[in-house]
Amino acid sequence: MLRTPLSSALVAIGALVAFGSTASANDANGTVLHMLQGTYDPLVESLPLAQGLRLDVIPDGVSPWIVQFAHPTGTAETSFLEASGVEIHGYLPDYAYLVTATKAQMDVLRTTNDVRWAGPFEPGFRISPEIGTQVFRNPARSDVSVRTLLVRVFHDPLTAADHYRALGGTVLEVIDNAYESIVVVEIDPARIDDIARDSLTWFVEEKPETFLLNQTTRWVVQSNVSNSTPIWDAGITGEGEIVTLMDSGVDYNSCFFRENGNLPPGPSHRKIIDYTTFGGNVYDGCGTGHGTHVAGTIAGDQSYITGSTQSAGMAFGAKLTVQDVGQDGFLDCLLGFVNVPATLTSAFTASYGLGARVHSNSWGSTSNSYDTYAVNVDQFMWTHPDYLIVFANGNSGPSSGTVGSPATAKNLISVGATQQAPNQNTIASYSSRGPASDGRYKPTVVAPGGDSNGYINSADNNSGNPPSPTCATQGSPFAGTSMATPAVSGIATLARQYFRDGFYPDGIAGGNAVPVSAAAVKAVLVNSAADPGTPNIPNNNEGFGRLLLDDALYFDGDSRELRLEQDAGLATGETRTFEYAVDSSAEPLEIVLCWTDYPATQGASVALVNDLDLRVTAPGGAVYLGNVLSGGQSVTGGSADRRNVEEMFRLDSPPLGTYVIEVNALNVPQGGVQPFALASTGAFAGWPDDPADAPELDGSISVTSGWALLSAEPNPSQGDVTIAFRVPTTTESQDGGVDTATIEVFDAAGRRVRSLANGIVDPGIHEVRWNGLDDSGTRVAPGVYFTRLRAGAVELSKKLVLID
Repeated sequence: MLRTPLSSALVAIGALVAFGSTASANDANGTVLHMLQGTYDPLVESLPLAQGLRLDVIPDGVSPWIVQFAHPTGTAETSFLEASGVEIHGYLPDYAYLVTATKAQMDVLRTTNDVRWAGPFEPGFRISPEIGTQVFRNPARSDVSVRTLLVRVFHDPLTAADHYRALGGTVLEVIDNAYESIVVVEIDPARIDDIARDSLTWFVEEKPETFLLNQTTRWVVQSNVSNSTPIWDAGITGEGEIVTLMDSGVDYNSCFFRENGNLPPGPSHRKIIDYTTFGGNVYDGCGTGHGTHVAGTIAGDQSYITGSTQSAGMAFGAKLTVQDVGQDGFLDCLLGFVNVPATLTSAFTASYGLGARVHSNSWGSTSNSYDTYAVNVDQFMWTHPDYLIVFANGNSGPSSGTVGSPATAKNLISVGATQQAPNQNTIASYSSRGPASDGRYKPTVVAPGGDSNGYINSADNNSGNPPSPTCATQGSPFAGTSMATPAVSGIATLARQYFRDGFYPDGIAGGNAVPVSAAAVKAVLVNSAADPGTPNIPNNNEGFGRLLLDDALYFDGDSRELRLEQDAGLATGETRTFEYAVDSSAEPLEIVLCWTDYPATQGASVALVNDLDLRVTAPGGAVYLGNVLSGGQSVTGGSADRRNVEEMFRLDSPPLGTYVIEVNALNVPQGGVQPFALASTGAFAGWPDDPADAPELDGSISVTSGWALLSAEPNPSQGDVTIAFRVPTTTESQDGGVDTATIEVFDAAGRRVRSLANGIVDPGIHEVRWNGLDDSGTRVAPGVYFTRLRAGAVELSKKLVLID
């Protein structure tokens, strides 16, 4: 076949892009596809699929295809595909995209040199191997003659639903929003292959069964010193923060939540500003008290009623929104079943709209797969980068690979459990272990979850409608990753307040607020985690360790300091470099890289999409790669991590001198650029007293040389965004007093959409507005965009999300 250069093909279809992404052969071979059914090289072999699950004849019209490139990919490749008229639906490792296109379009793509291989997305790739393998607790789900399926479709879910009805299925729900199109259907399992052969079908999986994952914790996760609460002592209690709890319901008349006069939850309530029921018809209809206990651990505070902070929650100054998914039926309640929506997107959206930036979940399933719930988590966190989701890892341990969805997602914090103090260095036997199905470390961190030797004490429940007043607390029978998860959610809330209240970088309240991304909060928490027991983190029992927040947060006078970098993002092949001088070996040097990755494509067996690498060069020239550790410390050699979105470096007694820290983007096939956060602790020369050493911050706020991209609100929006930026005076500026600014909007592929400002701007705070139109006056499609400010050598950017 005649093969033409990619640039020639682009000229033929009226577009021109430049390819500049390269990688060494040692980074990744790029010759295989990682599918759930197996890993193979499509040029030389095919996977053995069941009869009828391989297309013998390509259907007319638009159908799903895989396009694999010969090298790492980025905006040039996605621009090329879009210019050729195909629609991109996701990334498939290595270096491939799932698209929908006609056969004629694919015939053109196959003739370009940079396209290594193109072929059908076979029906066999569209079926989860886990269908029929789950053991259900609920007798109603034990009937094997019918399966409840979640069917993700490429488009037109109403038409797809009609197709599935024609196969004998009963359609229970059709979901269609900016993030997903899903049909929930009950059907004879013998018809699953027919569903997979439909050209509208993307992925078929069985709807998972979801259930709950049932005084000393506060000091264990703050300091690990008995009765020492240094974070609270600094005045950081969660005040000004909002956390959403999805659980079995909350007794809002418990004195840990009660408003004076027993007022029901609402915007003016002192603790619970919103209460929404999903599973049943009444508030806190399930009397087991699981949700009340969990809510108490997050933010319970009885001081308003009793004047005492005894048994207060981790972030007792925070407010709550409650998403009650408890079931009212006696048996369902007793067995811990919860009525979780078929997808979580609407629940996350409602929570975010109410102002919550942490979402806590003490429920899960036994499915180890990267399923729809995992996609929901990663999708929402990608489009809402300041929103942190926390999930229990599960109670199916101690066997390996028992972590359950949605904790199998990449971007969240998954929480395992230790025993209660004084045994907090022992992992609870029930705590689900990693890895995830693709080998990623799970859990992220651990915290006390208790067991029969020591339960977790928190607010007691007194069900009813409305619930009855009570000031009691309860320990037994509450133990599980359900109990560890709210502790971590509360601690994440305290970390957010630390930055919002201006403690960073000087360790004293009242400085400039630093809005932080979820990746930044996660990096700080991972950095804080202590290695319980034998030093061997990271691993699939403890993750990155037991949470110990005071080990990461810096307060004035501490010998261990904190440095935070928030970067707007790297494209394929780019590198960001930082240099830190260490002036004492008495404090460990720990550097943690975290990024909120683009959601993976269902059907792929590897969830990582955008692949960043951490590389640290020590003063003597030794080179260390992220997550290459032995005995809890970094060692030279090894290979770059190709699975996890958390990478760490640690030396207990670091040599003095300057450390060169590099973050390299091996492959960023989706989203244009990949933002990231670095949280580093150690003894740093000239830090934090020397302002010249202050790190560049990017995220909700970006500051460099006095220029600042302050805000873009609302975000997400429907197309009317106000962007605020700061222009320094000449004396403030470190770039020669440049006063010419350009503000533009780019799409996720890096193409300019709109120019908003270009010219000389006076010092001060300025605002420009973007109405969601491009330069031609055409409204742009919903999705991810970036606003970018350029002034001389200064370049700042911020993610924008447009919704319907």
